[in-house]
Amino acid sequence: MQYKILVIDDDNDFVDATKLLLEANDYQVITANNGQEGFQKVKKESPDLILLDMMMTYKTEGAETAKAITADAAVKDVPIIMITGAKKEYSFPFELKADQDNLPIKAILEKPVDPENLLKNVSIFLSKRGKEHYESMSMTEKLISKWKGKEGNLIMILHEVQNHYGYVPRNVAFDLSRHLDIPLARIYEVISFYHYFKLQEPGKHIISICIGTACYLKGAPQLLKEIKNLLNIEEGQITQDGMFQLQGVRCLGCCGLAPVIMIDDKIYGNLKPNDLIDIISKYTNKKVSVS
Repeated sequence: MQYKILVIDDDNDFVDATKLLLEANDYQVITANNGQEGFQKVKKESPDLILLDMMMTYKTEGAETAKAITADAAVKDVPIIMITGAKKEYSFPFELKADQDNLPIKAILEKPVDPENLLKNVSIFLSKRGKEHYESMSMTEKLISKWKGKEGNLIMILHEVQNHYGYVPRNVAFDLSRHLDIPLARIYEVISFYHYFKLQEPGKHIISICIGTACYLKGAPQLLKEIKNLLNIEEGQITQDGMFQLQGVRCLGCCGLAPVIMIDDKIYGNLKPNDLIDIISKYTNKKVSVS
């Protein structure tokens, strides 16, 4: 895979030297001369990493550009490395440190930048971003190519995305908007109209509780109440750790075992509320207790 790096800097000599260095190490490089142009290219090119100069047109332009990027849901996860030659010479209205609200960046490198240190930092933060993002973009491009020019292609692409991930990830929706030249609002309009499409990643384990007539009469409401207490979630919600998702279903086809729950594809029947702690604990590394 070839990672894409955006260099935002008004120092042409630095940009040229950095571009040569990165391209020699098999990175794709795009450049911008100021924060506004840089922000536009982040949106258009979806780079894997950004090298951003602190001082361009004015002293805090880099910081303001970083804030604008991380405030935009489409590109907020792109790691930013700040490059500056002014850290020791000028005072700023905030402290120059990474991972702060006033400076949402991953690292700060001083000019003149040591090439070996630059490559090391680039490698570290590209690894943290991971190949998952790259593979996601590659899959999106393949789906667009597959359905290009066909009627109803957006819905068919969304179906394939949903089948692959179990939901439609936000970053995939943004990639589709960019590549298909369709407003993001239109994509979310389609997703929200069809109940099949989900915007939230499903829980690792799906707990389905039958609320059909037989189960209801034999104690399903008490089971549902106990599960809610154990997991501290409501029906349709996912636990904070992403481990469990709770849903009610009309029938699981096991009326003779009522009341019934199903976790993933395993059925548990003839249940009482006190049975649930031991059953749910089998799917965790610790004993579940009542909240």
